[in-house]
Amino acid sequence: MNGFRPSIRLARPADIGKLAAVERSAASAFRSVGLAWLADSDGTMDPALLESLCRAATLWVAVDERDEPTGFLAAHELDGHFYIAEVSVAASHHRQGIGSRLVEAAMEHGRRLTFDAVTLTTYRDVPWNGPFYARFGFVEVDADAAGPGHRETLRRDAEYGHDPARRCIMALRLDQPARSSRIAESRSNR
Repeated sequence: MNGFRPSIRLARPADIGKLAAVERSAASAFRSVGLAWLADSDGTMDPALLESLCRAATLWVAVDERDEPTGFLAAHELDGHFYIAEVSVAASHHRQGIGSRLVEAAMEHGRRLTFDAVTLTTYRDVPWNGPFYARFGFVEVDADAAGPGHRETLRRDAEYGHDPARRCIMALRLDQPARSSRIAESRSNR
C-alpha cells in the first residue's frame, strides 16, 4: 500500500454490486481456521437487502483512493437493538484497522439513534470474530435474553452449516460510557 488510509462513508447505490466480491475475498480468511466451506461458499448478502440498508443509511463502506469499496458493514434494527449483520474487509486490506473503523461507525450511529446496545452473531473462537469484538467491550449474551430475532438468526446460521457450539450472540451496551475502542492498526480487522 502507498500509505493511503481508506476512508469510511455511507454506501451509495453504485457500491452495492461491488460488495459481493469484497465479501467473498474476506471469507477466504476462514480457510486458515478450518472453515474452508465458508471461503468456498457462493453465499453473500442479498443485494436487495443491501439496497434497503443503503437507503436506510445503515450500510457503510471503506473505500480506497479510487473510491472503490475495500470493506463494508451492514446493520439494522433487530429486537430493539442495532444489529451488525455483516462486516467484511477484502483480504488485500486485512490488518489495516478497516474493520475497527467500520465497527466504530456503527457504534456511533447506534448511540446517535439512542439504541441501548449494538449486537451481532459471530464465531466465539475465531480471532477476527469473538475476540476482535471483545476488544471493543462486546460480551457474549444468552440467546433467550437477546430476543426472538437473534435466536432466529442463530437458527438460520446452523441451518446454513455453522456449528452452533461455536456461534454466539455478543452485545455492547451503548447506555454506558464509551470504552476506548481504537484498536492498533496492526491487529486483525474483521
